[in-house]
Amino acid sequence: MNLSKFNYAYSRHGLVGFLNVLLGKFGFKYRLETPLDRIIFYHGNKIERLSKNKILNGLYKGTHLEINKNWNSYDTASKFLGLYEKEVQNEIIKIQKDKKINKKYFINLGAGEGYHLVGLLKKKLFKYGVAYEMDPNAKKKLKENLIKNQLSKKASILNKADKNFLENSFPKKIKLRDCFFLIDIEGDEFKLLRKNNLNKLKKSILIIELHDFYFSPKKLVSELKKIFKTKVLTTENRDLSNFKIVENLHDTEKWLLVNEGRPKKMEWVLCIPK
Repeated sequence: MNLSKFNYAYSRHGLVGFLNVLLGKFGFKYRLETPLDRIIFYHGNKIERLSKNKILNGLYKGTHLEINKNWNSYDTASKFLGLYEKEVQNEIIKIQKDKKINKKYFINLGAGEGYHLVGLLKKKLFKYGVAYEMDPNAKKKLKENLIKNQLSKKASILNKADKNFLENSFPKKIKLRDCFFLIDIEGDEFKLLRKNNLNKLKKSILIIELHDFYFSPKKLVSELKKIFKTKVLTTENRDLSNFKIVENLHDTEKWLLVNEGRPKKMEWVLCIPK
């Protein structure tokens, strides 16, 4: 057994950190809250209450949002502040404002509670949305968010996308060349985006979140470059200077709020048809 993880966790969070690693070794998903977790969750929940479940800033401002906290509570504040995956938001709106390349349909693999899908439809940046999601709690929240934002007729909710999803479950009336795909499927991108599927998607626009802590992304990125013009997006700085809702917080706590609970710095690959 690798003891370095136990030593590292204990040095950071004491007995709680040690026990969390032990729980993981036995296959349990449950984790004890560390002092750091409690600060993040406390302020995240407070901002959620103060926002009255409306995104406060950014591209999705005014969108009603119910969060699926069974998956992750670390990003609650970031989502309500409108800063969650800001790099992805910025790239989507930039593309959709370009009449030469913009798309009609937003296809979200791993849609969660619909942060991006609902926000984009609310702002009328796409004609229609299709959500693929495997988690029943997330699907329930997604349906609620569509209803609250009066968008029920603007989206379809489907189950998990498998490697044959383009043949088996993708809506027949929608042409792939008219689609913008956002793909966030926790490592399954390496299974789904094989050569045969990429060739079918060559006229679509893709943004793929790379979970390179599961597998090396080199082969996938190499295949993408053969078919698309590619650009790597990565997590950038967050500006909290204009958020009055957090101006009285200690700097340490303030910056904790814009973390998204990532195990490492994230990257996305933007793919534009050649």
